[in-house]
Amino acid sequence: MATPGIYKNFEAEGEIGPYVIVTHGTADYAVKVATGATVALVGTTDELGKLSNGRVDVCTGGIPEVALGGTVAAGDPLTSDASGKAVKATAAGNRILGFALVSGASGDIIPYQYSLGTLAVAAAG
Repeated sequence: MATPGIYKNFEAEGEIGPYVIVTHGTADYAVKVATGATVALVGTTDELGKLSNGRVDVCTGGIPEVALGGTVAAGDPLTSDASGKAVKATAAGNRILGFALVSGASGDIIPYQYSLGTLAVAAAG
């Protein structure tokens, strides 16, 4: 169960679905779907995704939820795949969105502990 914290409203660049990881857009205060493990991550969209007015709410704190693009275990560091879905961060230099609070498989929506960072060394297992 999510316990969202801080939400910020951004201009959406392109289509952005619900529970998707976003990165900085080309303009200030704009976001777009994250496209991989090495882009700077901002947070995750809420259950609505992009609104009809071209804006999107992004959670940047607390315990939000994210859609998975692969299998993760509780405690795994999370990063983005090419579609803005969360996958386990495994390589040094991967940007981290936070840490999975529960295990899940591709297509699941899970809560995670928001904690931006960069993986310093390759993850074990």
